[in-house]
Amino acid sequence: MNKLVTSVFFTLAILIFSPLLRADPQTILAEMQTMRLAATNAVTSFYMFSGLDADSKYAQRIDTNFERFETSLEQVSLQAQAIGLVEEVSTIEHDWAEFKQLTNNNRADMLNIGYPNVRLVDDMGRKALALVNLISSSYAKLASTSGMAPPAIVQQARNMALLMEEITSQYAARGTSVLGQVFLGVQKQTLTEMADKFQLDYLALKEMAKDKRSQVILDSIGSKWGFMERSIRNYNENSVPFLVVSYNDRIVGHLQELDDLYHN
Repeated sequence: MNKLVTSVFFTLAILIFSPLLRADPQTILAEMQTMRLAATNAVTSFYMFSGLDADSKYAQRIDTNFERFETSLEQVSLQAQAIGLVEEVSTIEHDWAEFKQLTNNNRADMLNIGYPNVRLVDDMGRKALALVNLISSSYAKLASTSGMAPPAIVQQARNMALLMEEITSQYAARGTSVLGQVFLGVQKQTLTEMADKFQLDYLALKEMAKDKRSQVILDSIGSKWGFMERSIRNYNENSVPFLVVSYNDRIVGHLQELDDLYHN
């Protein structure tokens, strides 16, 4: 009888505490990073979509970012209780639904009447910024409370990837005649200030990474950033958003390579 009671108790304990045992803060942090990048890139893709007369390529990019975000959000939501972020994740889910609806409404306006409602575009941009900020604060909380913050070089690479996406989003917004001024009210930093920060962060990252494989990745980032930086700093002279978006994708990809190299 005692053995039976012990067995039942042990089984119940596994069922109750198994979420805590399965929770992997490092994996959840990586998923949150994906969410931050996907939300920001979705906004960029909308600006490109609207600026290039509803180009289907950027409509597909919006949908791809939606899928990326929701796949990662599902994983985070499953572990919300185990990682102590139930309230935060619930708010993220709510804000994400609102952002997605605003984006889809703006897309529909482009397709149906040929231009979006500027007020709704402004709402979309502000909702995206609030969403990313909430994810970032939840990320910081989990890194602190779990005692499992990523290695410094991984965190630097992730911060730079998000900054790169933000630079590209602002640049894409400026490239659209109607929406550029809307987006300027959302971002607190100018493109030049953001470019300065990215350059300083890149130099700091080079100091952190000393092995050969990392240096190869960093050299690739540096060469692409060199081309992109000129366009960023001279955005008033010759706007080339499609090239900036292309370089953004490659640089963010290289930063993810660096993340994987040290995170795995």
